[in-house]
Amino acid sequence: MIDHTIKLFVIFLLISCQSNATDNSLPKAKAGKMLITEGIFQNHTFIKLDGEWDFYYQKLLNAEEIKKNELTLEKDTLILPGFWNEIKREGKVYSPQSYSTFHLHLTLPKSFIHGQFSFYIPHAFTTYRMYLNDVLISENGTVGSSEIETREYWLPKIVFFTPTTEEIEIILQVANYKSLNAGFRQSIEFGTQESMIRKKQVRLALDIFLIASLFVISLYHFMLYLLKKNDQSLLYFSLYSFVSMVYKFTSGEFFLLILFPDFEWRWLIKIFFLSVYLTFPFFLSFIGKVFPNEIGNKPNYIFQFIFFSFSLFVLFSESTWIEETLFPAEIMMLFCCIYVIWILSKAVINKRENAAGFLLGFLFLFITALNDILFEKNIIKTEVYGPLGTFVLFFSQSFFLSKKYSKLYTTVEKQKLELEQTVSLKENIYRANILSKRMELELYKKTIQPHFLMNSLSAIRYWVSESAEKSAEILDSLVGELRIILKVASKQLIPIGEEIKLCKYHIGVMKLRTEKEYRFRTFGIDPKEEFPPLIFHTLIENAFTHEDSIKAKLSFIILKKNIKKEEKFFSVYCFIVYNHCKSNEPEASKSGSGTGLEYVRLRLEESYSGKWSLQHGKSKKGYRVLIQIQIH
Repeated sequence: MIDHTIKLFVIFLLISCQSNATDNSLPKAKAGKMLITEGIFQNHTFIKLDGEWDFYYQKLLNAEEIKKNELTLEKDTLILPGFWNEIKREGKVYSPQSYSTFHLHLTLPKSFIHGQFSFYIPHAFTTYRMYLNDVLISENGTVGSSEIETREYWLPKIVFFTPTTEEIEIILQVANYKSLNAGFRQSIEFGTQESMIRKKQVRLALDIFLIASLFVISLYHFMLYLLKKNDQSLLYFSLYSFVSMVYKFTSGEFFLLILFPDFEWRWLIKIFFLSVYLTFPFFLSFIGKVFPNEIGNKPNYIFQFIFFSFSLFVLFSESTWIEETLFPAEIMMLFCCIYVIWILSKAVINKRENAAGFLLGFLFLFITALNDILFEKNIIKTEVYGPLGTFVLFFSQSFFLSKKYSKLYTTVEKQKLELEQTVSLKENIYRANILSKRMELELYKKTIQPHFLMNSLSAIRYWVSESAEKSAEILDSLVGELRIILKVASKQLIPIGEEIKLCKYHIGVMKLRTEKEYRFRTFGIDPKEEFPPLIFHTLIENAFTHEDSIKAKLSFIILKKNIKKEEKFFSVYCFIVYNHCKSNEPEASKSGSGTGLEYVRLRLEESYSGKWSLQHGKSKKGYRVLIQIQIH
């Protein structure tokens, strides 16, 4: 990137040298007359009508009036491009707020007669009428002899014409009551229709390209800022790009007037100056965010205050006063540019990332801007290179900002990949853990079920010898229970109605085994809701193992309730074993490591990983288990 910028420097210098050489080789107007030869025109696609034009102060004349009163009219000469208020001759002072007439006698080769030619006429300060052999061919605004009669307008134009004679009288009537300068800042050009159309198209294309580029750059960095609001350099660069785009809208080919022909001249001037003055605060803010260790707060705040003050003055002042700010503002711009160069030089010395590219890009813009200021003041005769400098600066800075965020994006992608690998590893560990838990669960099932089956078969054996009827009843209950266990044991979730039916079968088996009455009730249970299998069945089996005795009178209750805690919803299941014969109050316990409870925990973890809790312990007359499951 640095190599490219250096090359652009060289190209700029070569173009400047070439422009000076071309100016010396082309014909110049002298004493209001200019001769164009066929040989000179063949070497150039267009010729600037620069040089000494006849100048008639405070007169609006036509060709006939000039010819008739040639001896009596007070005439002076003015070098175009130039301003009549800059004429410094003894005893002559010309006010810019006035009107005048410019006259040039142009001699063409005979071969040009009946050819197709054109003039490129830049905007005048602040309006003009152009006559060719006393025929009006172009008009910008309304030329008047007073401020009331005059309507300001700026728009470069191409005018086509076909010469019928070798001699051409060009008359320009110019009026100005708003600007501090009166006349033409740029050259009036003569050439073929084809060359002028091509030149106009190139200029328009360049303006459109710069406007579109600055708009895209501004929008792109603003969107980046919205995504990454902690980096304010993106916001300031976006604003900096936007005001630069507005500057291009109100200068060059005046694209704003092409889009809106009736746009008020006063606001055109205000917007133009605002776009110039606001550029520096936004650029300083951008530099301050990119190189915070190099910029000083005090000079930064001083420059910010000065340029914002200029901007406020422009916003609320008339056009004449607005232009009065230009000279002091240009001085402050010069100091501000030197300050920015000093900041960027410090950044280069401190080896900040991309500092050298920023410095070279800004130096290029600084040189082109300095060239344009000197050109506008008629100190040098080159061309307007500001758009080229602006493009180089924005391209370089956008490139380095993009490079910075490209590195950031690469880092994020790398971190994302590492995170995905970590998540994948955690998922594999989790799956391995679940697989281990399932194997452990199967082991517990194989431990619990044979124990229950062995006790039940012993009871059947007893009743076979005592009562065939009761042995058949217990055998039916056992078969029903085992059928359900076989059906649901391998499933992760089943309808809770199947679990309740299983519990009833088991209580029926125990009732026949012990010849005792047991009560079993449920509250708030929806038979269709899903729940892990064998949870309550295991808890009931535990209750018979630990709570039942000869004198015990057990009853079983299962309750279910939905609750909300801290914006989360839970289903709470309460399993209670109530012994009606207990009178003492044993100590409550929330710990336990029995086989049955381990089985319950594994079942819950398999179905609701990390979203469940279990509490258990003895109550006043029995035993209670509380299961809480997060559902939302």
